Amino acid sequence: MVKIKKGLSDADMLKGFNENITFENGMYAEEKVQQSKIKSKVPAKKELLLPGEAQERLNRFLLEISMECLQKNHGSCTWKVTRENDQIIIKPVPLVKK
Repeated sequence: MVKIKKGLSDADMLKGFNENITFENGMYAEEKVQQSKIKSKVPAKKELLLPGEAQERLNRFLLEISMECLQKNHGSCTWKVTRENDQIIIKPVPLVKK
């Protein structure tokens, strides 16, 4: 009988173990492949698709607005983003303390 060391993770304990396909576990072999494909999906990157100069100006304006909001409201705020025709409007909304 093989001894398993203490403090190992499941992956470490089963390292090098290969399961032989039998009648009991053979019918689930296809499902394992499908599940692995689902897990391999990479989440979408959160990137701005703006030129570098425009992104820098946007970040600077957002910083200025958030600093003004912090000074006026003495607390943090959230951002309300709306679209009107060809314009994107970003407004700070102060958080109400209860």
